[in-house]
Order: sequence, then structure tokens, then C-alpha cells
Amino acid sequence: MRITKIGTDYIRVDEENYNSNIFQSIQRVHLIKLDFAMPTYDLVKQVLKLFPKTNRFVIEDNIREYNSILRKTEKKYYVMNKKQSNIISFFRKNNKILLNIMNLSKEERDFFLMEGIFEDMLKNTEVIAISKKVYDEKMEVLDKWNGNVIIVEKNKKI
Repeated sequence: MRITKIGTDYIRVDEENYNSNIFQSIQRVHLIKLDFAMPTYDLVKQVLKLFPKTNRFVIEDNIREYNSILRKTEKKYYVMNKKQSNIISFFRKNNKILLNIMNLSKEERDFFLMEGIFEDMLKNTEVIAISKKVYDEKMEVLDKWNGNVIIVEKNKKI
């Protein structure tokens, strides 16, 4: 397992910050969430130019547009589940996912965190976003997993 830290290993880029100097000091970004309201090839190309060593991206909205754009770049991307999305259809539609446990309903979260279910879910997921509490509870299982874990502070958006 690899811990992916928000703000250094994982950043969120949108119309307001994609051209900002705040990212200049970051040596290497592992995952970038592309969060443009109206994504275009030129906007994504500028982000790729700013972070040439980053090969993995996260998208949550505008999936068709991003798919069309990122297909031309040979970059890998994960689709992150949105709040109140139908989790079953989400898993069916997307094969590369970032499962954000905090975006699940309480019932879905309880189900996925059950012993046995959590381990099965990890077999089909490369990146998860979880709270510190869940991380502490599942640390033993996560230590044996070969994916990325984003630990999200309470009330923080990723």
C-alpha cells in the first residue's frame, strides 16, 4: 500500500488554479484530479505540460469529455464515484476506479467495510479514499494491498 497525501501526492486542478504558482514547489504529483467544469483538450494539455511526469489522473464529472481527451494522451485515469451515485452501475460502467468511501451512503459504506467484502473490493480497485478512522481500522488489510490510499480529513473535499 502507498499513502497518497492530499496537497503533495494528490492535487485537484480546476479553472481557478490550473495556472497558479502554488503547484510550482511540488516535486512530483502522483495523482491529479481534473475538475474543470468545461474540460477542453487545451486545458488538459496545459496541465500535462505543467506536470509532465504525472501519468495518473482522477475524474468525477464530464466523464465522456475527459475520456475523449485523455484517450489522445496515453495517460491513465480513474473515475471517482460521486455522492449519491448508484454504486452498482458505477462499478459496471467503469473499470478503472477511485472508490471514495466518504461519498457512499451509510448503508453502502457499512456494506463495503464488512470483513471479506472490503478485501474483495480491494482486489478490483487501485485507489481508495478513506477517513483516518477507517484507515486505522483496516490498516492490517491495507498493508497487504498493492494500491493507493488517500486519507481524507473530516469535512475535506478531494
